[in-house]
Amino acid sequence: MNEDTLSLYYDNEVLTATLRGEIDHHSVAPVRARIDEELYRTRPKTLRIDVGQVDFMDSSGLGLIMGRLAKIRELGGTLTVASPSPRAVKMLKMAALDCLIEQERNQDS
Repeated sequence: MNEDTLSLYYDNEVLTATLRGEIDHHSVAPVRARIDEELYRTRPKTLRIDVGQVDFMDSSGLGLIMGRLAKIRELGGTLTVASPSPRAVKMLKMAALDCLIEQERNQDS
């Protein structure tokens, strides 16, 4: 995994996973493993996945989000997707995840 693809920050029971660049079948496995490792280590109340710096995300990225939803629910927490692009919002709606996942949107989106 390229270190520029993912950064993690834990504060006040919120684990923020900031994704950058392309999230596709080539990059998703190590990103998933690293997020899961931190989920089980920190056991946050909220997992916040920030996709504001993602240039491209295919169905593997959607699978990453869906899988993290299941993991955080196992731990009794919630998932928030931050800064989704209009395309990411559309993908979440098509997968019917927009009803299950809170979204933090930028003022201009």
